[in-house]
Amino acid sequence: MKFNCDTKKLHAALQLVSTVVPAKSPREILQNVLIDAQDGCVHLAGTDLEVGIRFVIPDVAVEINGKVLAEAAQLTQIVREASGKTITFDSPEPLQFTVSYQGSTYDLKGADPEEFPEVPIFEGEAVEVDASVLSGMIEHTSFAAARESVRFAINGVLFVVKDGTAHMVGTDGHRLAWIKKKVEIASDVSFNGIVPLKALDVLQRLLQDSKESVKLKLEENFILAQCGQGVVASKLVEGSYPNYEDVVPRENDRIATIGIPEMTSAVRQAAVLTSDESRALRATFADGKMTLTSRVPERGGAKIERNVEFEGEAVNIGFNPAYLLDVLKITEGETIQIELKDKDRPALFKNGDDYLYVVMPVSIED
Repeated sequence: MKFNCDTKKLHAALQLVSTVVPAKSPREILQNVLIDAQDGCVHLAGTDLEVGIRFVIPDVAVEINGKVLAEAAQLTQIVREASGKTITFDSPEPLQFTVSYQGSTYDLKGADPEEFPEVPIFEGEAVEVDASVLSGMIEHTSFAAARESVRFAINGVLFVVKDGTAHMVGTDGHRLAWIKKKVEIASDVSFNGIVPLKALDVLQRLLQDSKESVKLKLEENFILAQCGQGVVASKLVEGSYPNYEDVVPRENDRIATIGIPEMTSAVRQAAVLTSDESRALRATFADGKMTLTSRVPERGGAKIERNVEFEGEAVNIGFNPAYLLDVLKITEGETIQIELKDKDRPALFKNGDDYLYVVMPVSIED
């Protein structure tokens, strides 16, 4: 194998592929990245056996076709420090290769590329979704999903396509985010699977600033997504996802509308006087005002007021401020609508017709 490649393009590709490569693994071969130079392209692949990624660098000067398996962390560091515009790979034999650029040469040992696990390739018919739409859906839901919950099914985001609409739902049992978007697909196409958060993080990197569409295939136990020169493949999370439609409150009759910057600053200010033991603030809505209060007995308290548009009887409710800030920082537009019932019922945050965020209240002293 021998090729010359643009250094910046190779570094960007290695950074992307390395996101799935484990720093340590009982199977040391998984700490490597597969580099396959073929017919004017360099193909890179990495996997942790749950999530895998392929990426193609086109228009490369490939002199000799071939494969090498290189330690991902070491190679990424070498390429990151490269001073030349191009970088040369030369491997006269599969288990040894050199990396060279302006004034520098590295003699490196590799592993047998034939022993590297296969990363699925994208083939056959697929559903296409605009990259910016899918990226936005991931951003609006993945933050609400559980991390390492014993309820294994919620350690991921539910992805559903039905009746020409794509849905994504994330929940950790304390809050739930649900976004839906119309997509141009055949009416008889349907998906239903739970995508792990690591796969979504990798996919989000692939979609970043992309103007292209994403091709999606959801099969019995895995999902494939192709965008541009990259393909992400992931096993799906096993288990039954909660019925998200039943979680959304339908009888909240107290409605507040507030500017997002005003709400964000108020929550941040009130959160200063909360503690790890008491991550709670009291929100009071009445007479055109929202009042946030918080207290840490040994440090003092805070009272923050903001003007709001409010309909209905006065209401007090307790919130974890982190759950509020999570949704406020990704909410688009100028205002957010909050629908409430009482201190014991979940609050519903709305932003347009496509996005819902449900937050369970926390206990507050009367």
